[in-house]
Amino acid sequence: MLTIVEKVLLLQNIELFSLVTSEQLSFLAAIAGEIEVAPSHILYRENDVPDGLYVVISGAVAMRRGDHQIDRVGPNGSFGVWALFDDEPRLTTAETLEPSRLLFVQRDEFYEVLSDHVDIVSGLFKQLVGRLRRLATVAETTP
Repeated sequence: MLTIVEKVLLLQNIELFSLVTSEQLSFLAAIAGEIEVAPSHILYRENDVPDGLYVVISGAVAMRRGDHQIDRVGPNGSFGVWALFDDEPRLTTAETLEPSRLLFVQRDEFYEVLSDHVDIVSGLFKQLVGRLRRLATVAETTP
């Protein structure tokens, strides 16, 4: 079982949380649950309703679209980040490739933490706006 500090360190690896302080992340770490799953376990399927964010503690997860593996997520990697904000169905299927331990932040609990600790929102917005600015710059410079 991970401590709150260990969970904070994992969450700090996620770009979305890069401008959120360690103290603020500790509130999210407190709601993050650990799950252990066997190989070939489907965490969610393409077109499922989004329910939260996953971080790989150990093991590996394949991200598939249709019959094609489009990504492999290993330790310290995350997936499902946009499920925290978007109601649209999942774009991929997530399946474990080996025995895996995952951290899971459930979407409804995430919103409860944000409502109790609105200062976290500032870091999230700054990061999201920064990402949009970078995308806009790339779009402007691409012929």
